[in-house]
Amino acid sequence: MSHLDISNSVFDEISYDKIDPLLGEKPFYISDKNKAYQGLQKKEKKFPIIHIVIFAFFIPIVAFVMGMIYIGGIWNPIKNVPDLEYVIVNQDKGCIAPICEKMGLNSTFNMGSFYQQLDGKGGHFTMVNGNRDSAIKMIEDHEYWVALYIPEDFTIKVLQNLNEVSSLNNNTVVPVETEFIYDEVRNYTTMRFVLKAFEIMKVAFFNSLVKKFDDKGGFNPLFLIDGIIYKENNLHAVTSFGQNYSSFIFLLIAWIGTISTSIISHFYFPFENHWVEKKDAKKPILKTMLIKIVFCISLNIFVDTIVSIIPFFCSGSYVIQQGYFKFLAFIVFFALSGLGVNYLLIHILPFIIYYLVVVTILFFQLLSCNGIVDLIVQPKIFNIGKYLPMYYGVRETKYLFWGSGKQYRSKNFLVISIWASVLISFSLLLYYLELRAKRRRALKRNNNNYINITVTVTGSENK
Repeated sequence: MSHLDISNSVFDEISYDKIDPLLGEKPFYISDKNKAYQGLQKKEKKFPIIHIVIFAFFIPIVAFVMGMIYIGGIWNPIKNVPDLEYVIVNQDKGCIAPICEKMGLNSTFNMGSFYQQLDGKGGHFTMVNGNRDSAIKMIEDHEYWVALYIPEDFTIKVLQNLNEVSSLNNNTVVPVETEFIYDEVRNYTTMRFVLKAFEIMKVAFFNSLVKKFDDKGGFNPLFLIDGIIYKENNLHAVTSFGQNYSSFIFLLIAWIGTISTSIISHFYFPFENHWVEKKDAKKPILKTMLIKIVFCISLNIFVDTIVSIIPFFCSGSYVIQQGYFKFLAFIVFFALSGLGVNYLLIHILPFIIYYLVVVTILFFQLLSCNGIVDLIVQPKIFNIGKYLPMYYGVRETKYLFWGSGKQYRSKNFLVISIWASVLISFSLLLYYLELRAKRRRALKRNNNNYINITVTVTGSENK
């Protein structure tokens, strides 16, 4: 009877809902017998100075840094808009009509080239010869932010609106058209800045054009009212602001899901104790690692699926040109990079430090992923986003939604694959070492308990 009582007291099951998994939490490579760790534990029992320092000093500092990152990253992007690159594709054939001779002009007089004066006035304008298709391709390839296409009859139509010419045509206005080509999906917010700046430049250009012909009698009043018509050609239109916002928020939520998964499975994963601490368990480390991989991936698929269907409940259109399931598959694939980062860090850092680090990384990725504003109008430090997975995830999401940025696809998948494969491999190696250390300590603890039980029972029987 005494033997049974002792066994129950030693091998009593641990109730996971009644313990604090963070109590005495430390990285696996720090032993309980480590002198520095033991000294720290003794000091913390007397007075929790380390925790006070972390909560009272370190956390506010991290909060300040994150605030600086977030607010500073989007403080005044408009001031960098003049650094953007635009192109003028000029197909104007110049002054080749009979009226040119009467005005003392010839084919070398090309009014399309007048747009070159825009260079440096709100942006860098490159003048090239080409056709409309080449202009569209430049924008599709994201070589320039805007392409201004000048048709071949531009000069002739402008001259036909001069007073001395239009009077022969009953003062009718001849519409003068150019084409303004851009890709709104490239970065919705930055393109708002570009369009606003271009409106100012168009007015300034037209006013300067009018002044050039004051000595030739000026323009028809109707032309002065109508001006030059800029036909907008938005290659990939954002259907709704909410979907534009979701193009990067989906990835942010998926990344938060990987943080939650790493915390839950690291501190509340019962299978480690189920197999690793059992002396007679067969291949406990392999079983634990496999079931944890399945659990983590399954949990993230569930989270990503729930998140991805949110827009279907919102009013308005929801465009996914490449199909919903391709989009969902990519979100799950992207989440693998988050699992790699967060699992690697959670095996290396104590919990509080881990949490502060991963939240900082999350904020930095959000600001440098080309989601809110383009990197080109942000401080140079945010170019580090080009080395982080969320930057490439946002580019791929925009392609899946609207078809913009097809040329980036290979690089998107390559960079995310490298992040996921390398960091997951390292995190699995660390997890294997952690499980091996836990099993070694558990077996040693069980052997000591068995010896103590034997000695206690033997002593009782002798009595």
